[in-house]
Amino acid sequence: MRAFWLAGVFVTSLAAADDSGVTPRQKPTDYPAHDSAKTAVLAAAVIPPDQVKKIFSAEVAKGYIVVELAIYPEGNRTFDVDRFDFSLQTGDQMLHAANPQGILKPWQDKPANARIPSRGPNVGVDTGIGVAHGPDPVTGRPTTSVSTYESVHVSNYPQDAPPPPPRSDPDPSAVAQIVRNMALPEGATAKTVAGFLYFRYSGKKRPALTLNYANDDLSVDLKLPK
Repeated sequence: MRAFWLAGVFVTSLAAADDSGVTPRQKPTDYPAHDSAKTAVLAAAVIPPDQVKKIFSAEVAKGYIVVELAIYPEGNRTFDVDRFDFSLQTGDQMLHAANPQGILKPWQDKPANARIPSRGPNVGVDTGIGVAHGPDPVTGRPTTSVSTYESVHVSNYPQDAPPPPPRSDPDPSAVAQIVRNMALPEGATAKTVAGFLYFRYSGKKRPALTLNYANDDLSVDLKLPK
């Protein structure tokens, strides 16, 4: 088991995390919201935006609500974990859990600090030094002559922008890997598991939240404190 470090910040509030998700808390009552779902107890907590920023990045904190969910199977029975069974009620909106594989795609496609090349007319100046070797026309001895040149040209071709400054935010590829590693593991399980569910949300204010689990004729609502 290994802990996740990001930008020098150790996430102590989440205990240790491994490649299959987040380490579950000792019991369901350690979470602010919990309820029975027949074969298992579901327990959840909202990860505060400032903590999401430390774990992942500012982009994830701005664009997603992250919910930590733990599943505690009971009586040696199995529970089928599927993110599609979970949704998040935010006021009058119903959000569905996002695929962890594509969460950082918009930011990965557009490099940070990207600049658009400028259009012409562009003026350029070429300068240089010329060195010539050959016989002296008078004495016939080998000589070396040095000259300089300078020329000015005008074109309408785009001018290459200077390279962007070094990135100050975390590498998107590294963040994407952490997003996947800490996602709720899916599939049938007879042991306790925990992980994150990611819900796309662009609102500035965080309303009251309710995590809903619905499968066949069973529905469970977990009211999450702000």
